[in-house]
Amino acid sequence: MPGEAAALSREVVRDLIYQGFQARFLEAGADIGPGVDARAVVMARAMRSSSDGTGDVCFPGPLSPGALLALGATPLEYLRQLARKGTAPAAARTGGRNWTDLRRGLIGWDGPSGTMTQVLAGAAVAFAQRGQDRAALVFEEAAAVETGGWHEGMNFAAAQAAPLIVVLDEAGARRGARGDGHDVESIARAHGVACAAVADEPFAEVFATMAAARRRAVRGRGPTLVALLPADVAEPWAAHDAFVARAVEASEVAQSEVRAIERAASAAVSHALARLGREPAADPRDALVPVCTHDLPLPPWTRRTAPDPGWRGAAEPQDVQDAL
Repeated sequence: MPGEAAALSREVVRDLIYQGFQARFLEAGADIGPGVDARAVVMARAMRSSSDGTGDVCFPGPLSPGALLALGATPLEYLRQLARKGTAPAAARTGGRNWTDLRRGLIGWDGPSGTMTQVLAGAAVAFAQRGQDRAALVFEEAAAVETGGWHEGMNFAAAQAAPLIVVLDEAGARRGARGDGHDVESIARAHGVACAAVADEPFAEVFATMAAARRRAVRGRGPTLVALLPADVAEPWAAHDAFVARAVEASEVAQSEVRAIERAASAAVSHALARLGREPAADPRDALVPVCTHDLPLPPWTRRTAPDPGWRGAAEPQDVQDAL
C-alpha cells in the first residue's frame, strides 16, 4: 500500500482534508476553549452520515466541533451556537457547543456528563427494533464513567445488543476536561461490550477502527466502548499534516488540489468569523415560545405573570394556588 490514504475512498480523503483544515482554522481564529482533537473528525466521518434524517446519530459532546464538521455542520453554525446568537441552530435556547439537527443526525445536550449515553442507547435500541441500518455514536468526557447514569446506559445497551458506540475522551485532561484516566478495557469487560482504543495511529487506522465498530453494531453484535487516548505528539495537527502528505504521495489528491481545499476551508472560517459580528443577538421573547410539547402545561409549571420569589404566597395568581 503506497500510503495510509489508499485504504480510504477519494471522497473520504477529500472530506478529511477539508474538515481537518476547517477545525484547525476554527481553533486558531476563535476562542473555543479547549483545543480541537483532529481525530474526532475522522471518528465521526466513519459513521454513515446523511442530510435527510436516515443516517446515524451522534452526540459530539466534548469533541465538538470536529465531530460536528464531519457530519455536515458549518463553521458559521458552530460559531453562532457558541456565541448564542439569535441565528444559532438552537435559536439561543440552549448553550454549549452542540445542538440538535435530526436531519444530519446531530443530538445536542449541555447537561450532566453521562446522560447522553443513556439517551443514545435508547435511540440505538429503536434502530435495532425497526431493523434499520443505523447506529448511534456518543462522545463522553472521561468523567462520565463516574456517574450512575452512564453505567445504566451502557448496561441497557449491552443487554439489548444495541448498535451503540461510546467514545470516552481519555485525552481530554490535556485539553482542560475532567477525568484522571480509567481502565477502559476493564469497564468494557464488566458491561460485556467490545473495547477498542485510539491513540497515535494514522488516520486510516482510526477510520478503520470506527468503521469496524459500526459494522459490528449494525449486525446485532452489540456496543463498542472506544478509549480516545492522549496522542504522544507535541504538535496536535501533526497527524493531519501527515495524512495530507501521504494522500498526496499515494496520488489520492494532487498538491494543487490540497492547496485549493485549504483555501476553501480558510475562506469558510474567515467568512464565519467576519459574519459573526453582524449577527443579531437572541430575542428574549424566544424564551417564551413553547418547546417540546403541543399541550398547555398545567400550573405551576407555567405562569401567566412574572415569577415572584414568594410564589407560594398570596401574590401568586389564584389558579396557581389552586393547583397546589
